[in-house]
Amino acid sequence: MSAVPAGPGGAPARVTVVHCDWAGRPAPETPLGPRERAYAARLDGARRAEWVRTRLTAKAALLRAGGPPDAEILPDPGGAPRLHEPSGRWALSLAHTGELTACAVSRTGAASLVGVDVEPVDARNDILLPRLLGPDEPPRLGPGPRPPGLLATVLVAAKEAALKAYRRPSPALRAYRLRQDADGGLHVRVADAPYPALRVWWTCHAGLVTAVCAAGERPPEQYAASADAVLTALAGPPVRGHPPAPRLP
Repeated sequence: MSAVPAGPGGAPARVTVVHCDWAGRPAPETPLGPRERAYAARLDGARRAEWVRTRLTAKAALLRAGGPPDAEILPDPGGAPRLHEPSGRWALSLAHTGELTACAVSRTGAASLVGVDVEPVDARNDILLPRLLGPDEPPRLGPGPRPPGLLATVLVAAKEAALKAYRRPSPALRAYRLRQDADGGLHVRVADAPYPALRVWWTCHAGLVTAVCAAGERPPEQYAASADAVLTALAGPPVRGHPPAPRLP
């Protein structure tokens, strides 16, 4: 596995995100661990394929971040994915839409707050804005024209990522309140709850919004890898990918 990419100042990024488009590519179960294969065997059809794809992407993200190669990702009692490895250094979050999967890996401990979500931009999402926004939340994403539905899609993705990062203290997306800095940066907190605020980063590429929530101000390192690259990485050589398009200005 190649070295972890360095962020500003040469320090490793706290969060690594790998995206993978599995369109038309079967996801083999051979790279899974024994407990993962046993769990997959309990699922059927599309649900099983989706479950396998997200776990393979997660394993590639963990390797890309310098994590253990033999860790297994299994549901916790609440159904959220949890990493089973002895060091306690890693936490992760999974997302998918269609056959595209994403995994965010944090290297700051198993209790780290990290969340990722992927949503297709849809102009119909605009009707959700009154139900998504609290009284103190930003109604815009900064200056300049925006595609129809982009604002609502970013808000949905950011709040879904926050829900995962905070481990679902509330099922209502309106409970996750966004605050916009003067430079356009986003933070999120849980309304009326003693949780720390998290930073939100988002990108929009090929009609898909990806939102990542984590502690700190260092942006995540994000990579897009093909299904073949993920499978090659899991067979031994390092995963290679290219960064997705940057956030819209």
